Amino acid sequence: MTAPEPDPDEIDSPSRSIEEWASAYIAFQLDAGRPTDGHPDWWAVEKFMDASGTEECWEAILMVLSKEPPDTVLGVLAAGPLEDLIHFTGPQFIDRIETEARRSPAFRDLLGGVWKSGTPDVWARVESARGEPW
Repeated sequence: MTAPEPDPDEIDSPSRSIEEWASAYIAFQLDAGRPTDGHPDWWAVEKFMDASGTEECWEAILMVLSKEPPDTVLGVLAAGPLEDLIHFTGPQFIDRIETEARRSPAFRDLLGGVWKSGTPDVWARVESARGEPW
């Protein structure tokens, strides 16, 4: 299940929905023999790197989680995009992180896969909001 290979100019295109981004990210993570060069879903991983800490990144993290992917995908999502969001823009997102952790057991569990990052204040709040570290 791979998305069509995008034109390089379309990677950040507003025409790509959050849903397409999340689906392509999951598909890439599930492709065990995945070379990054030329992989049709690599754009989704790159987009998380380019959009780290943005509103769009937050929405995409939640969309990936809503699709209930396997634990292998959740591990990469926690240690990559979510950890980067906390590290680079934790103060801007911590209120929403706490709210989402109270609302969603799946998100609370996802926070358990994040390593210590962000400011000490933000990290203390993440630790209070998350489930068991894994």
